[in-house]
Amino acid sequence: MPYSHTDFALSQNLPVDGRAFADWFSRHERTLTRFIYRQVPCTMDVEDILQATFVRAIRGYSKFDGRSAVATWLMGIAANVVRHHVRSKVRRQRLEHHLQMAFGGGRETHLTEHIQAKRSLAAANDALQKLDSDKRQAFVLCELEGLTAREAARTLGATETTVWKRVSDTRKILRRVLLENSL
Repeated sequence: MPYSHTDFALSQNLPVDGRAFADWFSRHERTLTRFIYRQVPCTMDVEDILQATFVRAIRGYSKFDGRSAVATWLMGIAANVVRHHVRSKVRRQRLEHHLQMAFGGGRETHLTEHIQAKRSLAAANDALQKLDSDKRQAFVLCELEGLTAREAARTLGATETTVWKRVSDTRKILRRVLLENSL
């Protein structure tokens, strides 16, 4: 693919306008779509991932240093978005499975089990809401959204160690709350 004016502007860290981004999108969309399509089991997610890739690229284009081709840089962003998407989807599926088990999805449950499951979820939610925002944000980003500690640290402006400490503290609190609630 020939080098475009927009690719050159990005590689030189020059300002780029909306029309240039539209050109940039049309130049790289097809290649990225094929790449994402081969990475994601559900084809319905491809367009969302493609959009997220370009949103991240537009937000971070000022950090592009030109050491690689723009197409290579975009592929790297797409690979990260795909990884995040897959991790998040697995976590959502696991949560849905646990909720189905807790609320009797596909099997008969006794009313007391159903009530206990609801109480446990409510207690866990209450405990999360009572946490200070730093701990809650670290836990949600790492455990529910699927970010790595490094990614969460960048997002929160903290060190990776601090994020792990906050997540660990939150896990302990939730375990204690759920244990107390089950007694």
